Amino acid sequence: MTPPPASAGERPGDGGELGCRLRGRVQMVLTCSDMAPDPKPLVDLHLMVCDQLGPTSSLALLVEYNLEELRSRSRSVTESARVWEELHARADAVLDGRDTTLMSIKALHARYVRLSGGPADRDAAVQSYEVEWRRRLAMLGAMAHRTSTAHANFAIALRDHGGWENLRRACRIAREEVAVRQEVWGTDHSFTWIAQAILAQTLLRAAERAYPVGPGEVFAIDRSSTTALAAMSDTSSAAEGADSVGRGGASAAVPADPGGWQAEHGRYPVVAEEDLTRPRHELVTEALALAAAVLAARRGRFGATAAATLRIQLVHAHALLLGGEPSPAATEIRYVLATNRRVGADLDPGWPELLLARALLAAAPREDGEGLSEALRQARAAVEARRGRYPAEAAHVAEAEHFERAARRLAARQPSGIPTPRGETGNESAGWTDDRPPLPPRPPQE
Repeated sequence: MTPPPASAGERPGDGGELGCRLRGRVQMVLTCSDMAPDPKPLVDLHLMVCDQLGPTSSLALLVEYNLEELRSRSRSVTESARVWEELHARADAVLDGRDTTLMSIKALHARYVRLSGGPADRDAAVQSYEVEWRRRLAMLGAMAHRTSTAHANFAIALRDHGGWENLRRACRIAREEVAVRQEVWGTDHSFTWIAQAILAQTLLRAAERAYPVGPGEVFAIDRSSTTALAAMSDTSSAAEGADSVGRGGASAAVPADPGGWQAEHGRYPVVAEEDLTRPRHELVTEALALAAAVLAARRGRFGATAAATLRIQLVHAHALLLGGEPSPAATEIRYVLATNRRVGADLDPGWPELLLARALLAAAPREDGEGLSEALRQARAAVEARRGRYPAEAAHVAEAEHFERAARRLAARQPSGIPTPRGETGNESAGWTDDRPPLPPRPPQE
């Protein structure tokens, strides 16, 4: 949560000797908050800055942004969406359009709109990210780190929205960002690794979309059926609708100006690949290589237990799973879960549990049924984790619920039956990556 530098639009009340002293204290507290995410120092700092400069000063809004970002890691998405809506409205009314604090607030506001619920929210998020990317592109140019951040967030929103055309655009944007960041920041910069991780995840989504599994699929009890169930993509077709998986499917989210979008992409490096026409195994192989490279780099730079390292290890495990290696994938996911219980990394709730359930179902089931039984336990844990964080109508919740129902149908077809996890009846009621601009000593979160 390192603060952005002072912007051209900084308000006069933030200047002078008092403003300089306060900005230095803000820098110190935010750096400490990075190492020990305790909101109390930020609460105290916010009160002090508001008292000295006023609650609408750029510095006060910067501290409030970092405080709410920290709180949003653990509270419900519904509550976070409400907070960011209110903070965005206040900041937009008083800050200059070039103010970096306003840019950061806009990004978090759009993120929680995207995570809040159904298709209308995802439409709004895609449009919001596109508008912000265009705004930064016009002001700062394609090579600026804040334009890169907005561009990558736009790719994530398109990818998570679903639809063949959106996914094609997401692949293209992710490749453009990798090329830009390698040129500007180099291959050994953490900002470049973020773009490579986004590309790897997008390629895996494309690989899963190539072999969709519908919610009403009847699963025979054999190895091929468990593999098919394990290959179900996140944000399932049950949540997105049937048109999200076909080449000819229309998408509800379209660019505001398709011609303008194409023209603006002329300012980026040429992307020759058309990823959605490539064989599935090529997409998985490239994603696995990208994830492995970023995993090795983050282990060396940040350590094996850092949150960023654990996140990319889950992407690596996902690639192993789609590449036909469910047992190594399960081993990696178990390690991430055990490490996360110890260090409390900021992982997407339910993500590792759902991946582990998929890996267990893809592995050869044990004769005593323990593999399927554990998969059911992990699927249930994923549902509960996502219900605890996301609104009931959110795609993340629908994905986990859909997967658990399908897994239970599969378990019920076992000749010997699969034991129901203790305390459950088996009845079921019915997704930047956050991206960080590369400012020393660490890129500030956006």
